[in-house]
Amino acid sequence: MLFLIMISTTVFSQKYVHNITQSQAKAVGSHFGVLTAPIIGELGEVSPNKIIDSCQWNISNVKDPALEIIPFIDEYKSYTVANYCAKNGWDVIIDPLFQVRTNREGNIMTVIVTGFPAKYKKFRPATKDDSWMLQFVFDDEKSEKIINEGLKKY
Repeated sequence: MLFLIMISTTVFSQKYVHNITQSQAKAVGSHFGVLTAPIIGELGEVSPNKIIDSCQWNISNVKDPALEIIPFIDEYKSYTVANYCAKNGWDVIIDPLFQVRTNREGNIMTVIVTGFPAKYKKFRPATKDDSWMLQFVFDDEKSEKIINEGLKKY
């Protein structure tokens, strides 16, 4: 009986280690900014070297990760990209790949980003000729139709 209690105590006292890998082909920015009319950003310098960077957060006080971390995972990723860009003089990371993991104890969360840093060269207002890009941004025909209707006003 004592042996069974020791085994169950060992099994239930282990914390889970989380590891999430995700690629975001469409999100090339850090998502920080202002609401503007549609603009097209032209990239200038693009690094030929893939970077790897990370940020860590102490999550030891988190009671329920499903409510306190998971809904905000995009903000953690955005911060990681923005932090790298600010430290190194880049504007965006192209084709970012994210890994989100915790340590064995479950009290430190690490967000790792890999991708190709780039700088914007210039920006210009979007025109009707740019509407072909919408299907890549929104990935559905309904959004494209709504935006095309809006572009007719200009």
